[in-house]
Amino acid sequence: MAVLIKKRILLIIFFICILFVSIYLMFVGNFPNIVYEKAPETDLKQVTSQAESQRSDAVPETNSNKSDFFIDYKLERDRLRSQEADYLRELINNPNTAQQSKDKAQKELLDLSQRVEKEMIIENLIKAKGFEEAVIFLSNDVANVVVKTKGLKEKDVAQITDIITKTVGIPIEKITIIERK
Repeated sequence: MAVLIKKRILLIIFFICILFVSIYLMFVGNFPNIVYEKAPETDLKQVTSQAESQRSDAVPETNSNKSDFFIDYKLERDRLRSQEADYLRELINNPNTAQQSKDKAQKELLDLSQRVEKEMIIENLIKAKGFEEAVIFLSNDVANVVVKTKGLKEKDVAQITDIITKTVGIPIEKITIIERK
């Protein structure tokens, strides 16, 4: 009888251990790698190498300085836009595609090129206002802006939102401005 109780206790302990190990493994794989701007260089290189090994289409690494974020973001954005444009051109040029789909693809391609042009204009206008670097992403009626600055003041926010609202007509409530030092 005592042997049976010991076996049951050992079995229960074993299953509890398995439960804790599985919960631990579940959580370890689900958290993103976070790199803080003031992280030591070795940690940054380690996280960067981990991220590159996880992505099959990694962007080639350039010099590790603060403007890399802006360069990498613009390169990735251009790559994705190029893929989207290629896909739309394939739809337009495919003889098996219905005319309605071709018309829709042509409209989307035109919208894409206009959005790219507006983003470029806004980025250059923001730089002309004295910001070292800026990147913007327009989608539907939302604008997300990241600016390189050492301190974002109300005046700066007003200038950026003014540029965006005048250029694309997006209301102030739908503009997000992120400061990157």
